[in-house]
Parts: sequence; structure tokens; C-alpha cells
Amino acid sequence: MLLGRTITKRFWGALVCSLCLTTSAFGQSANALFLNNGDKVIGYVMDLNQDPDGGVKIQTTDGKTMSFPMSEIDNIIWTYKLVEPSPGPIYRYGETFRWKYNNLELSDKNFSRYFDVDLYHEYIVGKNQFNIGGAGLTLGTGCLMLSILSINPNTGSLNNSFYAYLGTAAILYCVGAVYTKKGIARLNKVERTFNERQANTQRSGAEKKLNSLELNPALLLTANDDLALGASISFAF
Repeated sequence: MLLGRTITKRFWGALVCSLCLTTSAFGQSANALFLNNGDKVIGYVMDLNQDPDGGVKIQTTDGKTMSFPMSEIDNIIWTYKLVEPSPGPIYRYGETFRWKYNNLELSDKNFSRYFDVDLYHEYIVGKNQFNIGGAGLTLGTGCLMLSILSINPNTGSLNNSFYAYLGTAAILYCVGAVYTKKGIARLNKVERTFNERQANTQRSGAEKKLNSLELNPALLLTANDDLALGASISFAF
């Protein structure tokens, strides 16, 4: 009877662990610690003690184990969306982005898969600023054309409409230029941050593969014997 209970407990424990590993492997969601200093730690909470003198132990997505006292934690997000590894770097194309390897524009599905919450927010703000700036420049051009059309074709005199349109065009040009510059700077920052993360992901993946390589002693002995045999044949000739 005791043996049956032990086997049952081990079965359910293995089942729960396998489900957790499957969920984390497919990158559905994780836990996020937001610290008082503004830092953010993404991973899976292993231990939690909410007492004032307690703390949180978390295993990060790259396998490190870290501990933080509750006094340093501002907030805990239990279902923080994880992003998938991207197929490659991107480049800015107007107010949006394209993949460098095929020049196709990123779709809404790509943004939801490969951008985290903070990066997606930066993208939306930058895109809106870029579009507002473009609208300002377009309206400014329209006002400039209206100011030209308001000039009397016969006498060439300038009336009040000319100055009103010209002043409005100047204001719209200034606003449009400022917003366009801010939008481009923010979108360039999104591009740079995304490509740096993508490069770091590839680098860490290569390092993990390199560290996971195991040298078989039997293969080493075989290689050593082959080298000795090759050397003896060379000396024989």
C-alpha cells in the first residue's frame, strides 16, 4: 500500500514537472519581478515568502538562480508574456519594420510573437509620433500652397489670407519636423534594441551548444591510437 502511494506521488510529480517544462519550452508565459531600482527579472519563481523579512527566489530564462528580498521588489507579474526567438534582424522602413533576410514587412502577428511588452510600447509610440509628424508636414505643405494661391494674380499684392496661411504652414512644419524626428529616433532605438537582443540570443544559443558538447573518453583513446598509427606509418616511409 505504501509502495503504491509512493509510486502515485512520483507519477503526479513527474507529470506536473513535465507540464511545466512543456509550457516553458514553448514560451507561453513566465514570471516577472519589477524591482524598486527599475530593473526587471524574467524567469520562474521557485520560492516565495511574502513576509517583510522574506524574499523571492527566481530562476531566470537563461538558467541562473537569483534571490531578492521583498523590500527590493516593487511588483510581481505572474503571467509575463515571453517572446519567441526571431528569424533574423530587422530594419526600419518608414514607420514600420522589415526583415533583412527577405525584405518582407513585419505583420501584427510578428510583433505579438517577437516583441515584448516594453518594446512593442516603444514601437507604437514611435509610430504614432512619426505619423503625426508626417501629417503636420503634409498639412503645412497644403497651407503653403493656399498662401501662394491667395496672392492676387493681377497685382501680386499680399492680403491677410496669405500671411495667415503662411504662418499656419510655418507652425505645422515646425510641429511636423519635431514629431518626425522624435518618431524616427524612437523607431531607430526599437530597431537597435531588437537586433541586439536577437544577436545576444544567437550568441547565447551557440555558447550553450558549445558547453553542452561532451567528449567521449573512448573516442579520445581511439583518436590517440589513430594518431600514433599515423605517426608510425610516416616514420616507416
